[in-house]
Amino acid sequence: MAKQSFVAIFLSFLMLSGCFGDADSTEEVEENDVVIIPYKISASWDKDIPTGDVGEIVELSILLDTDGEGTFSVEADVSMNNISINPSDWSVNQRMTTVSIVVLPTTPGIYVVDVNIVSSSGDTIPLTNFIDIAVPDEGTTSIVAPQYIVVESSMVVLQGQILHQSLDTCIAHMDVPNEDDSITSNALVIQSDGSFTSILTDLDLRSESFAVAITATCGEYTQTESLRNVSIIIEANNDADGDGITDTLDNCPNGFGESDGWASNLPSDADQDGCRDYDEDLDDDNDGITDSDDNCASPIGWSSTLENDRDQDGCHDDTNDDDDDGDGILDQNDACLDGEVNWPANLYNDWDQDGCNDLLEDDDDDNDGENDTTDACPKGRSNWAHERTQITDFDMDGCYDATEDDDDDNDSVNDVNATGATLDLCPTTPVGAIDVDEFGCAAVERDSDGDNVNDLVDECEGTPNGLQVNAVGCADLDGDGVFANVDICANSPSRWSIDVDGCAIVQKPVQWTSGTTVTGPMDVVPTFTVPTLDGTFTFQNKWTGSDVYLFMFKYTDSSGNSNSGTWSTNPGTFIRNLPDNTHLFYGSFDSSYHNDILSRKSDVEARLNPSEEEKWDGRIHYIDMDASNIQGGLGEMISNFNSPFFMGIDRFQRARDTGSIYAWISQTNDPFHYTYEPHQWNAEFEPEIRQYDSGIEVVTLYDFERHSGGWGANHNSYRNATFALPENLSSYDTLEVFHEHACEERSNRYQKSDGSYGGCHEWDYLAHLYICDADNSSVCGTEFMRWITTYGREGRWLTDISPYLFMLEDDQERRFRYKGANKGDLTIKFLFSNWGSGERAFDAEFGFTGGQFDGSYNNESRYVRSLNFSVPSETTRVEIVATITGHGFQKDDANCAEFCDHQHHYYLGPHHTYEWHPIVYSNTGCENEVNNGVVANQFGSWPFGRAGWCAGQDVKQWSYDITSWVDMNGQNNELTYRGLYNGQEYNPTGESSKGGRNIAAEIWVVFYTNSTA
Repeated sequence: MAKQSFVAIFLSFLMLSGCFGDADSTEEVEENDVVIIPYKISASWDKDIPTGDVGEIVELSILLDTDGEGTFSVEADVSMNNISINPSDWSVNQRMTTVSIVVLPTTPGIYVVDVNIVSSSGDTIPLTNFIDIAVPDEGTTSIVAPQYIVVESSMVVLQGQILHQSLDTCIAHMDVPNEDDSITSNALVIQSDGSFTSILTDLDLRSESFAVAITATCGEYTQTESLRNVSIIIEANNDADGDGITDTLDNCPNGFGESDGWASNLPSDADQDGCRDYDEDLDDDNDGITDSDDNCASPIGWSSTLENDRDQDGCHDDTNDDDDDGDGILDQNDACLDGEVNWPANLYNDWDQDGCNDLLEDDDDDNDGENDTTDACPKGRSNWAHERTQITDFDMDGCYDATEDDDDDNDSVNDVNATGATLDLCPTTPVGAIDVDEFGCAAVERDSDGDNVNDLVDECEGTPNGLQVNAVGCADLDGDGVFANVDICANSPSRWSIDVDGCAIVQKPVQWTSGTTVTGPMDVVPTFTVPTLDGTFTFQNKWTGSDVYLFMFKYTDSSGNSNSGTWSTNPGTFIRNLPDNTHLFYGSFDSSYHNDILSRKSDVEARLNPSEEEKWDGRIHYIDMDASNIQGGLGEMISNFNSPFFMGIDRFQRARDTGSIYAWISQTNDPFHYTYEPHQWNAEFEPEIRQYDSGIEVVTLYDFERHSGGWGANHNSYRNATFALPENLSSYDTLEVFHEHACEERSNRYQKSDGSYGGCHEWDYLAHLYICDADNSSVCGTEFMRWITTYGREGRWLTDISPYLFMLEDDQERRFRYKGANKGDLTIKFLFSNWGSGERAFDAEFGFTGGQFDGSYNNESRYVRSLNFSVPSETTRVEIVATITGHGFQKDDANCAEFCDHQHHYYLGPHHTYEWHPIVYSNTGCENEVNNGVVANQFGSWPFGRAGWCAGQDVKQWSYDITSWVDMNGQNNELTYRGLYNGQEYNPTGESSKGGRNIAAEIWVVFYTNSTA
């Protein structure tokens, strides 16, 4: 108990001195506007069910992980058999990141450690662990006592000794038989050295010899017992050989004796058994081991047993034997004291000389700390466990790296070759690493793209050089502010708001809308289901929000007239010109519908090569039913469209009709033109979705409102708009205009049964939007926007007119005039945004208008062609901004000004630039611009390129930076403008009249300054 008391006091000193840690001292710091993070704590044991020994300290730790601001407290208890142990035998130490429980076990068994971590937020984390304290090995119990005592008086003193490691745990008694066969049991007093003494009296009253039985039991936790009989000789018997030992006690009664001049004494007969030790006694010390096998002269009265002499060498294991199991390894070096006995521990069967038989009982033959089952060198360098670390055995395979391991990191690439040349360029590859290359380098050691993130965690291998990457090796490849590992939209466009997924709204799918019914074009299409040759197609189930749909139906009337020529046009050429997001449907209204679509499918498969078939797999559908019986949204389109044979559905899920397929060059109908329709629907998606970008503020001027048109009073219509934006106008660098020109019935132009026309207007006309003066709203002569209307179709466009931001001021209500001959339902919206250019247009000088391009265009007596201006002091950049279109044809040989390439030249000092219109040289110049906003398949000569415009398109501004041309210090600058033809003054030939060759020009010099955003 002295040792236990000392350790308990020692624990108390450690706690008082802070050796187990104490709560950290903190000072309260007042902070303003601190965001309080909820306090969270998690806890786990550092180890499970540790083991220990009685009287040795065991420490358990709880690892804490906290987040936010808060505190915690600890409630703990240590118990055994549901009874809490003495508080002096254990303690709890609380730190910021750990809680330690220190236990001093006093008895073997299972200790239960219960802990509750209670956070200041009120949460409790219960934890339980166990400590397994082993039962100590207390050795065996032995009794040393005389074999017999000859009674020579009425009293005999019997002395002996008990052998055990913990004598204070021993008890002993001696049983003495009485002559009436009863037994008297006497407790023996055991001295500190194990000796005991007992006095037998009244022996003169005994008539016969008898034997007393001495029993000793020792051990605090594991008790062992020993029994020893001592014969008490009452009367002397005869001594036949005269050696001084009576015959009853003489093991050699007829041996050497008086006649040989020998009498038994301790030097010559140590065990007093009447046998001369030198030549007659085979067990001189009478311990049960013959002298030839006995390595010790044991105390007389001790007998060898398997419990106290495991190797049966006649030496008491606890007191006399330094090699209890007789294997040649001293006990102090023997790791298997209780192992095999009497075997030679040589290098063949005990490689590490630890006293454990390698074949039978040694799991680690070379004692390097690695079990033989996983030791790659089980008979390698021995007894080096104490120095075996990753420095000496990197892969911990049991082979000493310096002398016996050819592959230190076990990556299947040897360290060196036979000549000593290095093979493994990464000799310390982490054990178990994956994807090791031929040079011995694992993914965790490689950085293939040089971005300082190893290949193992690099989720974006192949990152281009020079790009900043995040922790997983991914860069922002498309410059949208979102790293590639979470960016689901590659190549995001600039000047669009990007969400957390790295997507602009223009890249995201349109969500399904539950439509009701289709009464005509532009209605939302409800779902429908049709059978196809490849299975059932259900519109809603197949909706992706990113696709467009084109339907082509064969029809034969009662007179036998059919559109089969158009319907069966070469599908190879047709399909190759469709955008990739198209679903193409073939169907038929004829009773031969099944054979019709089988023929279509056969023709398609014959015209497409294997790679094209794979690309279009699942996107070409053959409707296997009479189209007149189709129900649902598609059936409603068929019933309510003027021409239901060629139709579509756009990305907004809206029903779309198709236009004219007349080819103006060949003067014939060309079914190939139907492929332009899905291209147009895709081109219109961006202008329409733009207003829903989160970074754009919208001011609406017309919201699907009727403009009556004509050439009279209704040629102009007026609307007001207030520019009350969330931020000052000076913070926006971009102004765009969305315009939709919708027609009656949302339909193409068509002829009614009475000969009149419905749907859209007929001709392509100029349409203008003018901004009225801020100080006089009745003066509306400043052009803000210009469009060219379509031939007989609707149109929608988005136009960037950022240079005109200078025309607007904060919170103004401004009046606008729309001028155009074609009637329609108009939508006009102004879209304001800032994309970080750092500049905005804040001022301008109006420069020049156009005029008649008839040879007098540059006549300064007729038109202004020079502009003197000085640059405002806050200007950062200067641009020429021009909106120019040419109109009129068949007035001269050059077909000016609509179909001739007039150039517009600007001069300032030695500087020169010009705008020109090469599109006029192409008969399909505008047909090629469908993807840029030209309305396809109009009912007029829309394909021809014009000077600065196309039918069915907005007119874009042309701009040129002249900052380097001008004096920025307030001095005068003179800009000269000329309209030329082939680089020269235009002198028309073949004139039919002087008029009708107008160039509509609005030319400004615009000044930019720093934006306030």
